[in-house]
Amino acid sequence: MNSLSIVIPCYNEDENIFPLFDKIKELLIHDNSIEVIIVDNGSTDNTNKNILSSNLYLEKKIKVVEIKSNIGYGHGIMSGVNIAQGQFIGWCHADLQTEPMDIFNAYSSNIDNLKHENCIIKGLRKNRNFFDALFTFGMSLFASLIFLKKINDINAQPKLFPRSFLKVIKDYPSDFSLDLYFLIMAKSNNYRIINHEVIMKKRLHGEAKGGGTLKGKIKLIKRTLIYIFELKKKLWNL
Repeated sequence: MNSLSIVIPCYNEDENIFPLFDKIKELLIHDNSIEVIIVDNGSTDNTNKNILSSNLYLEKKIKVVEIKSNIGYGHGIMSGVNIAQGQFIGWCHADLQTEPMDIFNAYSSNIDNLKHENCIIKGLRKNRNFFDALFTFGMSLFASLIFLKKINDINAQPKLFPRSFLKVIKDYPSDFSLDLYFLIMAKSNNYRIINHEVIMKKRLHGEAKGGGTLKGKIKLIKRTLIYIFELKKKLWNL
């Protein structure tokens, strides 16, 4: 069994995929035992073609999950997580605002905690613009008040957890609510959440799939608020 598995979902990332390949190569030079799983989450551009023609795939240095039609962010990530073989599993995005190496650094810095206690690791983003940071603070504060559990920077990457945590995230959402669900389930099952600081980089190409624009943020707020109350009701009934 691999010690660490890294899942990277990709949706229409054909412009970012080659820089991502370079980052994966750097990571595997550092530690070639890491299992890297790329999920093509129903892309309609050349993402799938570029992944399957890459040397990383042809030389079997990465695994690929192909999803024919995009169901959602959460479904894509968990499709990779559910085939991961590592003792510890993490995910980050393909846009390289956070990198695969960030997961490895989080893993290396917290390996004793991961091995000896129930905990998960999450990113704590630095170098963000004021508007994005304010939006994140507001959503985190609201969720903390509703669930009576302190959480911060909900959508920060990477996320990293021990295999044992899979038993508590079986009823996960298929959309962008996955990150919130992940943290609430950790808190509800007495897993300590450890923040790992990461420096946010600018997205190289394309637009963020979640709340990258004001319109996208408004849609994300609406979806998140609805899901917060749905999850709260579900936890009440347990």
